[in-house]
Amino acid sequence: MADTDVVGTTDTVSDDTVPSNAVPTNAVPTNAVRFRVEQLAAAASVSVDTIRYYQKQGLLDPPVKEGRIGWYGPTHLERLAAIRDLADRGFTLAQMIELFGAASDPLLGSLAATRPSAPRLDRAELASASGLDGSLVDLIIDAGLLAPAADGETEFFDADAVEMLAAAASLIEAGLPLDRLSALAVRHAEHVETLAADAVELFHGAADGVDRAEVGAAVADLVPAVTKMVAAHFEATLVRIAVERVEQA
Repeated sequence: MADTDVVGTTDTVSDDTVPSNAVPTNAVPTNAVRFRVEQLAAAASVSVDTIRYYQKQGLLDPPVKEGRIGWYGPTHLERLAAIRDLADRGFTLAQMIELFGAASDPLLGSLAATRPSAPRLDRAELASASGLDGSLVDLIIDAGLLAPAADGETEFFDADAVEMLAAAASLIEAGLPLDRLSALAVRHAEHVETLAADAVELFHGAADGVDRAEVGAAVADLVPAVTKMVAAHFEATLVRIAVERVEQA
């Protein structure tokens, strides 16, 4: 039998214990099939080494052994899809281990739910999705106007980056100097990091001693609310200062 064959079986594979609020619902169909490791890697678009690494880290269950052959089932495929989804949302492997654990942290689960799943784009795909020239995309990224996420040594961007890239391009096309835009981007990133850290500390202090499940439920409501509030405040402040500057001219 060739290694690339998918073998049908009547075996039933039970579901993993996975938090329902942390794992994507766009699961691979769980029809009764099983895979060798090479077949699972091909189906999940990962390498065999990646599968073995996830097993070593406790993220993926070992296969069912039949003689010298290890068989993987649909739940392994679903778990690999879930790992990719959480990685796209910015979760580390350590956080995934907690999410997938039998006693998963409800707070991490709520945070996972606030991060929308998004495709991973490289620079070429980002340029294609935005319709911008690749050299302009490189210029914007290298200037610090758009920061990539990272998965180990791999640079990638989520779908929101397309809109941010278009905004940065419009600023450049309007004639604003790139060096000053870059300096503003750096200052913005520094201030946002500081403010976000202070906000998290404030919430952490207020939630001290509160059941983590209750905190998780609160986070699910507060994160989008705070995000909208901050965006609205920045827009109002920007318009107010611009109006004042025009009136002084």
